[in-house]
Amino acid sequence: MGDDGLSIIQKGGSSFVEVTDETELHSNGYITEKDPRKIARNYQLELCKKALEENVIVYLETGCGKTHIAVLLMYEMGYLIKKPQKNICVFLAPTVALVHQQARVISESTDFKVGLYCGEVKLQRRHDDWYKEVEQYEVLVMTPQMLLHSLSHCFIKMEMIVLLIFDECHYAQLESNHPYAEIMKVFYNSKVGKLPRIFGMTASPIFGKGASLDGLKTLLHAKICTVEDKEELEKYVSTPVVKAYPYGSNTKGSPNSYQMYLEGLEEIKRQCISVLGRNSDDHNNTLRIKKLLQRLHYSMIFCLQSLGLCGALQASRFLLNGDQSERNELIEATENASDDNLCNEYLFRAAALFDSFCIRDGSISDLSHTIVLKEPLFSQKVLCLIGILSTFRPRPNMKCIIFVNRIVVARSLSYMIQQLKILASWRCDFLVGVHSGLKSMSRKTTNNVVEQFRSGKLNLLIATKVGEEGLDIQTCCLVIRFDLPETVASFIQSRGRARMPQSEYALLVDSDNEKELNLIDSFKKTSCK
Repeated sequence: MGDDGLSIIQKGGSSFVEVTDETELHSNGYITEKDPRKIARNYQLELCKKALEENVIVYLETGCGKTHIAVLLMYEMGYLIKKPQKNICVFLAPTVALVHQQARVISESTDFKVGLYCGEVKLQRRHDDWYKEVEQYEVLVMTPQMLLHSLSHCFIKMEMIVLLIFDECHYAQLESNHPYAEIMKVFYNSKVGKLPRIFGMTASPIFGKGASLDGLKTLLHAKICTVEDKEELEKYVSTPVVKAYPYGSNTKGSPNSYQMYLEGLEEIKRQCISVLGRNSDDHNNTLRIKKLLQRLHYSMIFCLQSLGLCGALQASRFLLNGDQSERNELIEATENASDDNLCNEYLFRAAALFDSFCIRDGSISDLSHTIVLKEPLFSQKVLCLIGILSTFRPRPNMKCIIFVNRIVVARSLSYMIQQLKILASWRCDFLVGVHSGLKSMSRKTTNNVVEQFRSGKLNLLIATKVGEEGLDIQTCCLVIRFDLPETVASFIQSRGRARMPQSEYALLVDSDNEKELNLIDSFKKTSCK
């Protein structure tokens, strides 16, 4: 019996496959053991049928099984892909995490030989390297940059690809320079003798400023398809209740407390810049350090206003303890300075300032001993979040994802929740993605966090955008937007994580900010179109 479960018969120096009871003969004549049609839903089969006839973009919300439709399409086109055919299927995913995940799904769902290629894998630079890969594998899963590089150097030719799949295809826009767009604009044209079938997948065809459905359809030469029978979809996928939780401004405590904190930070920044002007002879490096100081300063102000004194204190400590590359990632800085001692000085003094304010206001910065939850230790926004988590706390098998927009907020908020006794039933960690560059978020660590969440060892994740798109995170009963989504796509994708029966999609909204209230109404209306 062969490794793949087929019986291999040797005769006269050659071998052939014996078809056993466990082996199925596909209607197109090739042998297969795994049949993804057996677990397919009716709407998945219908959308696959459409994709066999023409180029399509499948629009289904997160959790509706778009990837399985792609698997079905590969299966139906297997007679063109299976060796000894020279054709290949290329499956594109925009992130390294998705490349690994989708390669695993395809391997588990089909008998295809699957190759995986992304930034972590050494870039093949010779024709011979790619020739061997194409000879060995039938489905190549890779980042779009990898395919763009390979097409540009003629390592892979468009004629070789019989099926080209775009995961999260909303990145492909006519005015964009995203690799998805470059692949289609440069290499998918009438000069190619044999063009591949195009299959796109998205949870939101409306994506970002300047994006349009017409642009997406034009670039991918495809029609947009979705499930026409909504009742069938609802049999498999629950729609969460969308609920807004208003919170007030940070005005409690001493009358001008927040103004006093901001003035204290401003004075620290002023003193650091003053020292910088006296001690540095390198004008360019002085400018870089000044920009970094400004970035740090704005990050501290943001954390203070968004999280309160405790969150700002933890953020300053995280930034102080990390190396320069980690710090730049946390504050989203692009500048590098040859000497960051002044940045360390700013953070050290900011942390001391926050600590002293905690003591002055009758609070303690050690959250594990905090009994009364109030301002200014916690912002109104964090107090609102704690209230939501406390309300849902008693429920068994509860799982929750909290979405934030900034890495530094994810880390600080995760620490705060872990320390609070009132939230002891929530087992929490943060997830910011390998792309963040944080040493604490290696691929191994990311996979471990996701696996712990899946197994139930963790029941709460604080996630950035990495948790929205595609990543194989188990659906939840509760999804909270601590920071509001910036696009309709983000709204739809994060909402799609709340797919358990009777689930809730909670949005924290500044009650004094009419723009935020209008934004939620706009997202609701647009996502229902």
